[in-house]
Amino acid sequence: MKKLMCLLLVFATLSLHAQNAECRQQMRQSVSTRNTNVISPNGIQFWIGQGNDEIIVSFYACGPTAAGGWAYGYRFNGSVTIQDMLDEINNADPNFNINYSGSLIDDYSYNNGVINYNVGYGMLTYTINGVWAGGLTDELHNGDLFEMAEWGDCDLPNDNVYFPVDPNGSSTQEEDVVISIDNVTYWVGNGASSAILVVNWCNPATAFAWGVHFDGDSALVADVMRTIAIYDSRFNYTFVGSMLNDITFQDDNYNLSLVGGWWMYNINGHSAMNGFQDQYVHDRDLIKWGNESCGISDENYNYIWTTDIQPVSLPTPNLTPFDGVVGSVNCQAISSDNNAILGWASTCSITRGFQDIAEGTVLASFGDESAGVGPASAVSTDAVSLGDGGSAVLTFSQPIANGPGYDFAVFENSLNDVFLELAFVEVSSDGVHFYRFPSVSNTAIDEQIGNAGSVDASNLYNLAGKYCAGWGTPFDLDELQGYSNLDINNISHVRIVDVVGSIDTQYGTIDKNGHIINDPYPTNFASGGFDLNGVAVMNGWTPNSVDEYLFQNTANIWPNPCEYQCTLHCEQKEIQELAVFDVSGKLIHRESIASQKQQINTSAWNSGLYTFRIEYSDGSVGYQKVIKK
Repeated sequence: MKKLMCLLLVFATLSLHAQNAECRQQMRQSVSTRNTNVISPNGIQFWIGQGNDEIIVSFYACGPTAAGGWAYGYRFNGSVTIQDMLDEINNADPNFNINYSGSLIDDYSYNNGVINYNVGYGMLTYTINGVWAGGLTDELHNGDLFEMAEWGDCDLPNDNVYFPVDPNGSSTQEEDVVISIDNVTYWVGNGASSAILVVNWCNPATAFAWGVHFDGDSALVADVMRTIAIYDSRFNYTFVGSMLNDITFQDDNYNLSLVGGWWMYNINGHSAMNGFQDQYVHDRDLIKWGNESCGISDENYNYIWTTDIQPVSLPTPNLTPFDGVVGSVNCQAISSDNNAILGWASTCSITRGFQDIAEGTVLASFGDESAGVGPASAVSTDAVSLGDGGSAVLTFSQPIANGPGYDFAVFENSLNDVFLELAFVEVSSDGVHFYRFPSVSNTAIDEQIGNAGSVDASNLYNLAGKYCAGWGTPFDLDELQGYSNLDINNISHVRIVDVVGSIDTQYGTIDKNGHIINDPYPTNFASGGFDLNGVAVMNGWTPNSVDEYLFQNTANIWPNPCEYQCTLHCEQKEIQELAVFDVSGKLIHRESIASQKQQINTSAWNSGLYTFRIEYSDGSVGYQKVIKK
């Protein structure tokens, strides 16, 4: 009885997919008599969409005017709904047309001026791999066959009735020029997902493409553009409110601008309905900007720009030396006992990389996560090794904020000034979206630096590990201003990612200019890769939180204020070392103690405020403020 009711409902509705859920489920379990071997992918001429996954989409018409079938290829990533697929074909081929009434399909047709197929006088059905689909929201996956025809006597007799649609057809509509990911040469940013940004300038007719990597499953168009602007100094854009005003590209050969023009953009060939500060893109999407004056638009504002797209060239690196080794003129290194340090990372999570990524067998294993927590040490064994491409994510008891000067520093355990194992540094304010500091390596790549080789620090910028043990590489959050998904006054996570120093492009990693980074490789031992020693905070902690940090795990000091001497005393553990800094952060006194109690001679000090850095036998460090009369 139930089956009969379902069959009656089928004939009472306009299309099979409008049935109630119970009947729909029974129908989906039935197999259509329609042929499921329509046409091979090699026979398809018109491919629509972008992605790694492919399906064949076929239509059939039968009736008094004409009978026959036609087929497209459709590309995507992961999965796609039937309606999204149909809409994209409808937008891509002017010879094809499909109309809806709510969730139902009214009719569809194909007319290229020679062939005219129309379906709109019967009940419409569609199948996936020969099984009736339940509705337009059903999903298609890689390798599926989608077929649409009329209900009843219009099943397909054989596969030779289909013809592959010619993308040129007899349409007068011009083709939107695109570029594949494989043809993009300059990639910026970080993350497993990627998108292409194309900008089409009208006068002169020039179109350039950049590749952008990003974290997570989506990114704002504004953040994609911001990444390019941060990495590539030739590229810039201006906007007023939510409206883009201009996109510029300037180097020795080009001065491209359309200031005052009406900038429009598509995503995968479809008009982007949201402003670029609200519009998200996903992995392998193509964003294409252009001026409406040199574009062709349909009634849905899907623009076509026909200028050939060039992959933008790599920027020419600036070879002006950066600051050098510790002790050299203008060196920016931060000492682990610098008085500007307010605190250190409180948690550390490690993802190990291989000792040698080319072999891909044994992970680095030296040290553990505790080495990344708390104060850095000049002792080389106080570190945790990341291995080739390994990473560490650190969090803090208080957020790091953008302030005057450098905001935090990353420490590595290098034994000297030239054996430098490097790492990228990324930050996040939500733990999901990470943004990488633009780094530079001007080290020559004509010869691989081995594990006994040397690196010149003056060729490096924004790469952690630039200095010897006990000295951190500083980072300024000002460099990452402008990201929609990053609050530079509320940094909760810092991620350190080992630089794979191989100059083999199969394994190596690149700097902000797209140039490969050469550092000691292979380091095929347990301590291979970047050796994290600590991350120090220099901006963002409130006075109360700083005081709380300064006074924890610290000895008693009396008298305070003092005049000629003071006494340090700790009942719980032995004091190993004392370092004293004046108000400017200069080290004025250091001594080893190895006792629970020690008298400190202060008679030669000037009057003022001093900070005591007290290291204990268990490796912990405390701070105390002392006033000298």
